[in-house]
Parts: sequence; structure tokens; C-alpha cells
Amino acid sequence: MSDQPVTATAFSATGGRSYLVTSTDGTFSNRAVSTIGSAQIGFSQTNELVDHIQVTYTSGGCAWRLRDSVSQVTLRTGFGYLVGSCGPPCDSGRIPPITIGQNMVLETYTVVKPT
Repeated sequence: MSDQPVTATAFSATGGRSYLVTSTDGTFSNRAVSTIGSAQIGFSQTNELVDHIQVTYTSGGCAWRLRDSVSQVTLRTGFGYLVGSCGPPCDSGRIPPITIGQNMVLETYTVVKPT
């Protein structure tokens, strides 16, 4: 198992909020917290309508999910962009709009690049 830094930005009509996580490869138990106040997305963007989530990572591969931490239901999913690759373009990371609830968490899953 190894760790790598992952950054995410969740965009709404009022702008974006940045999140960070040190993601342990091979597990979805990596919850991103905001760069201001270290709050999970459910607290930092409660009741905001989010329509983009962009995630970048440093090596291997990365998937993300937006999940309700009480019901355990996965609400949105996507893939990250490798730092230094061609992305992310400005309009990338589009998701069906979702109103952020207080119980929601943004989690990442990374894998090591094979040698």
C-alpha cells in the first residue's frame, strides 16, 4: 500500500470549493476535506447545487464517488485526471446536478502504477 495526494474541486453556481486527501491505494476509505476549515463536502457545501467535480492525482489511476455516509448509497462517480496529462479541460467533470446534503462525503480510490 502506498499513499498519494489527491485534490478535488466541486463547482456550483457560486464557484468552486477545493478539497484534499492523502489517498491510500486500494481503498475507498479516503475522505476528502476542504482546504479551508478541513470540513467534508456535506458540511462545506450544504444545500449547494453541484454540477462539476474535478479530481487530480499523481500516479497510477483514480476514481471518486460522492456517497451518503448514513444510507451508504453512492450518488455520483467519476474518474480523476493524472497531474501533467492533457486534462482536466475546463468543462470536464460534469455530473448530473446534485444538491449537497449534510451527510455526503467525497471519497477517492487510487491504484498504484504497475512497474
